[in-house]
This record gives sequence, C-alpha cells and structure tokens, in this order.
Amino acid sequence: MTPTIRTAVFDIDGTLALMNKEAGIFTALPGAVDALAACRAAGIKVVAYTNGTFFPPAHYYPLLADAGIVIDAGHVLTPAAVAAQALARMGYRRIMVMGGDGTRVPVRDAGIEVVEPTPDAGPVDAVLLGYTRDFGATALEAVVQAVWDGAPPFAGSVAPYFASSKGRMLGISGAIAAALENATDTKVTVFGKPETAGLQIVTDLTGARPSDMAVIGDDPTLEIRMGRKAGAFCVGVTTGIADRDAFNGVPEDMRAHVVLDDLTGLAAQPWFPKLPE
Repeated sequence: MTPTIRTAVFDIDGTLALMNKEAGIFTALPGAVDALAACRAAGIKVVAYTNGTFFPPAHYYPLLADAGIVIDAGHVLTPAAVAAQALARMGYRRIMVMGGDGTRVPVRDAGIEVVEPTPDAGPVDAVLLGYTRDFGATALEAVVQAVWDGAPPFAGSVAPYFASSKGRMLGISGAIAAALENATDTKVTVFGKPETAGLQIVTDLTGARPSDMAVIGDDPTLEIRMGRKAGAFCVGVTTGIADRDAFNGVPEDMRAHVVLDDLTGLAAQPWFPKLPE
C-alpha cells in the first residue's frame, strides 16, 4: 500500500549534509537540495531533525543555507530542544546542564534555569547531558553527585557516534551518560532519537500524524527505529554511517521500508506523492 506523505522528517548529518566541524561548514550530500525542492513542490512540509546538540537550532539555518539547504524557520529540531520542551512541561525549573550552547540555549529558552556542573551548585531538579568537549573530572563529579542527591538524569542523545566529513565522530554525551550510569546505577532517560518525543513536536509544527510522515535518515538504530516505533514510513540512505547490510541487519519490524544510495531521484520513488502537472 502506498503511504500518504504529508511531512518529511530529514536527519541532517549523513543524510542532508556532512559537516566539517573544524571549519564549521556543511556540504550538501548528493540529491539533498533537489529532494527538498521536490517535497515542497509536492506540498510536503519539511522538518530537519538532527540528533546532534552541537548548536542551538537557530545556528543551523545559515550554515545549512550556505550549503543550499534551506529550512523554514522553526523547522529545525535538536534533541536538546526536544528535551528542554519536555522538561519544562514536566515542571523542572532548575537543571544542571553538562553541555555546550547547543544544550544550554534551548533550556534557557524554555524558561528553565541552567546550573553549571560545579561542586557548589546546590540542589537541582534534574541533570541534562548534551554534547561538549569542554569538561573535566570536576564537572563529571558534580553531575554524579547531583544524581546521588536525587536529581534524575536526562540526555538529548546517547548515540555512540555520528557521521561527519571526516568519518565517524564520538558522541560525547553518550559516553558521559555511560559513565554516569556506571557511577550511579541510575538509567539516563533519553529524549532524542530513537525515542519518539521529537515526532510529537513535528506533529505540532505541521499537523501531520506520524503515520503521514516519511522519516529519512542514515542510521538504522536512530531515526529509522524512531520512525518505525511511531508508525511512520522510513527511508534509509547510505550516505552516512550505515551501508545496506547494516540497514538489513536490524529486526525486520525496525527496518527501513526503503533503502537508497542517496537522495538523488527521491521524487521518482513509487511511494513519493505525484507532483502536480
């Protein structure tokens, strides 16, 4: 049965583009620019949902636009933004954040006080982990102590690695989460992929239910699993961290419905809505 696609949710790193983190620039991957244009021509709303927390959402728009990838305002999601909205709804008001501006800014924007991970931080409502390369033993000990004192731990992403222009890069927040769980025997709650909280925000933005979405990404264990759990149509691309064997190596009920070499010719796929004459 041909799915009804009203919204396309694209991963960024490894799907739409690859980033040179040292230079701070994106390069569009094959077919990405044309795929976005085809979606808009077909009346499909586009959301870019990265699993990275390097930057606040607003930081992505000009960088992607420089690579020819134009995303409508408000339609870039990050795990930190998803987490911040969820934690605000849960009533948390003072959170210890171990992460860079990609995590801190969305938390502040959600009306939550950001507390630095220091020994004299005092009581906090929760702990939130995000991407950062600027930390040491003192900060890690402060986060562990906060959890020992009863603060529940959360993370935007615990992915072990992600695609970049130089190959795989370490998912630092996942490594920190593993250390935290080892020290505290407390499970870190994740808001980013493969959890489905982000797709609820996509529904709020576009009005489309997950069953009316195409989720498109390069990681069979993250965006593809998220999409399958939510009931979306899932498209894998081999331009990032996984080849076809990796996509086919996951349980059948969690596999991408379609695997493509890249986004070239996306609009020619039989499931893609027909463009107006």
